[in-house]
Amino acid sequence: MKRTYVKDVKVGEENKVQGFIENIRDKKTMAFIVIRDITGKLQVTIEKEKHPEIAEAIAGLLPHSVITVEGPVLANDFVKMGGIEMLPERVTVESRAEALPLGPDANIDTRLDYRWIDLRTEKNQLMFQMQTEMVNSFREFALSRNFIEIHTPKLIGAASESGSDVFEVQYFEGKAYLAQSPQFYKQMAMASGFEGIFEVGPVFRAEKSYTNKHATEFTGFDIEMSYIESYEDVMKFEEEMLTYALGKLKEKYGERIKETF
Repeated sequence: MKRTYVKDVKVGEENKVQGFIENIRDKKTMAFIVIRDITGKLQVTIEKEKHPEIAEAIAGLLPHSVITVEGPVLANDFVKMGGIEMLPERVTVESRAEALPLGPDANIDTRLDYRWIDLRTEKNQLMFQMQTEMVNSFREFALSRNFIEIHTPKLIGAASESGSDVFEVQYFEGKAYLAQSPQFYKQMAMASGFEGIFEVGPVFRAEKSYTNKHATEFTGFDIEMSYIESYEDVMKFEEEMLTYALGKLKEKYGERIKETF
């Protein structure tokens, strides 16, 4: 059976769902599991007498174990999670988790030491989903205006923009620098007749700063355009692009953003 995302499960039909266990309540005759994938959560209800092999398989499982569940998904008004539940006929344990080394109130150092676990939270995953939607919307908008996407070098032979300190790196027998801007290459693209270009890529700034807003490495969305009357043309383009992207973000994730943040 082909895998189905939680958001796409079909009520009244057999489904195959794979994901992490968010919560498990293993009672004497019944077991209740909340399984979560990147799209949502689903309650899995197990009647142990009917399926002793499943009861044996899930015995001792801890949250964050990974399982595959297969069976019919049925409507149930008593289930708070969307009013549906799966009554599995097969459960496969893909990975057994040990007790987690961090809790919801862990300090930042512990969270970064176990970043792959920290990123499993709905809040963190939503931020990455929002970022994906924003970048995709920027790209859609630029492409609709006949812009071309380029990818510029990040190891360069000389500083490409005055006024910014650069990171120097060893480049075989010589020296190179991490690019602090794609500006030079964007201007080359205009001279090449590309007319409008954009790039999503890393930017490096070796600028000493002691503010918590400073980033020596960040991701930039750069544009360059020809045949303009003034800087106001660039402002208009960027305003319209931001409006388009924020509208798309609100449409897809607005309610989840309100609930989560």
